[in-house]
Amino acid sequence: MGRWYPGRVARGEKKGKRRGRRAYYAPTPDQVGVRRYLPVGWSNWLGFALFGFLTIAVLVEMIVAIGEGRGADPVMAGIMAALFGWITVLFGMNRLRD
Repeated sequence: MGRWYPGRVARGEKKGKRRGRRAYYAPTPDQVGVRRYLPVGWSNWLGFALFGFLTIAVLVEMIVAIGEGRGADPVMAGIMAALFGWITVLFGMNRLRD
């Protein structure tokens, strides 16, 4: 940073830490890697957990229905599991904070 002298203020330079231009465009830590798929606020965590449990329960029901040979029940359970799984992913990717 160097020494402060009156000319710096006149040129519009600010005191304190300065970051490079690329630092302003860098993604935040919660938008990179696996953390991108994890919720941010408590309400998103709640929805993520509840719909995650529903997805697991419907997948188990699909496996049981296949084992018992209940006709079209496994197909519908598979569709519902996919939909609940997608809702779980959406709750995880939501970046809104509480």
